[in-house]
Amino acid sequence: MIVLLLRLAVSSALLVYASACDVASREVSDWVWVLGIPTCVLLDGVDLYFGCIDLLSLVASLGVSFLLGYVLCVLGFYGGADGRALVLMAAAMPSYPPSRLFVIQVFPLPLFFIFLSSTLFSIIYPLKVFTLNVIDRFRGKRLLHGIEEDNLLKRLVLYVTARRVTFETLKAGLKYFPAETIVVEGGEARRTPIYFLHAEAEVDELVEQLEAHKELFTDGVLASPTIPMIVFQTAGFLVVNLILYWPF
Repeated sequence: MIVLLLRLAVSSALLVYASACDVASREVSDWVWVLGIPTCVLLDGVDLYFGCIDLLSLVASLGVSFLLGYVLCVLGFYGGADGRALVLMAAAMPSYPPSRLFVIQVFPLPLFFIFLSSTLFSIIYPLKVFTLNVIDRFRGKRLLHGIEEDNLLKRLVLYVTARRVTFETLKAGLKYFPAETIVVEGGEARRTPIYFLHAEAEVDELVEQLEAHKELFTDGVLASPTIPMIVFQTAGFLVVNLILYWPF
């Protein structure tokens, strides 16, 4: 139990720190993963030696985390830090405690439970964005004014992912990413929505492109409020810890 608590304490502290860094600067130092992952794997080895965890669960947890993280990074849903966080969580919690066997019937590995919890937390923010946009619409503010999009589903996507802010607000910090771009056709600049921004997209370049046509954004620019995925991962990890290990 002491080794387990040490793993959870180390991984939780590092994830909280990484989340704070990602929110503040959108960067997480590699030392977080260089320190955290080997430390947890080493502690796994101690528990493995004493029979507290089984080798199959450890190998499966690490393998799935690598594969899942890689796929989500390639698809653009995760950034590099998010993928590494999955591996850290898998190493910190490779198997369930015997007293929580009911969970195993639904989630064979704790990693799946953590991933679902993280995803559920991440859904809360789009719901908040949608609510604020609907309130603005009733107040007479048009989110998509100046944007040509007749597809109802695509308009809904923008309503749950974007807000209209001033161009200065977009440039001021890391709270918003561009949710539209400029397409020049026949010498005429046209505003086009961005429905999905890759996690590793060059945001500064997109902002510079928009700034070249700043006169088009006197009524505001579409921008996506951003909270790094690692924040939701950390929340999911901590909640699963409480569910599985509290009380001990």
